[in-house]
Amino acid sequence: MSGARLFGAVAGGVVAGLGITAILVSGERKSGQPSELASLERASAARLGLDVPEDGRLPGTGEQAVIQGGHLLLSAAAGAVYAAATDEDTDVLRSGILFGLSFYAVMHWIAGPLLGVKKPEWQSNAATIAMHTANHLLFGLITAGAAKLASRRTHHARTLRNRVARGLQG
Repeated sequence: MSGARLFGAVAGGVVAGLGITAILVSGERKSGQPSELASLERASAARLGLDVPEDGRLPGTGEQAVIQGGHLLLSAAAGAVYAAATDEDTDVLRSGILFGLSFYAVMHWIAGPLLGVKKPEWQSNAATIAMHTANHLLFGLITAGAAKLASRRTHHARTLRNRVARGLQG
């Protein structure tokens, strides 16, 4: 795994995570209700024995920083997993879809319920499942695309350097 590919995948994960964060924070402002991420963070904090704000209250600045910071760290870590699990020749469309759906399954269908921080996804309504699926598909595709872009740019730069070096030698 090249450093450029890892960087691209992590950057792609963070960019996708920022997009989802923007959607969730916007939804909080429109609805006046905490986002799903806020609920997950509060459930996690409660499981750790920490004090949590009442459920219906919107997160303050400090809590929002913890929520979104954790979300972006998870997005970056997921990007690194993508880079480690795939190689340079991996098809962006196939790998992005597979990665996004796998990440969704692990987080929403397995880890969240097992950790006791969210209800099992199969208990959600169809609209919620569709939204989560779409978000994670986009996440996977953006991560895969960024990894490929970074990898190609590095390959092209290396090729150009080699051509220039050969030209100077001849």
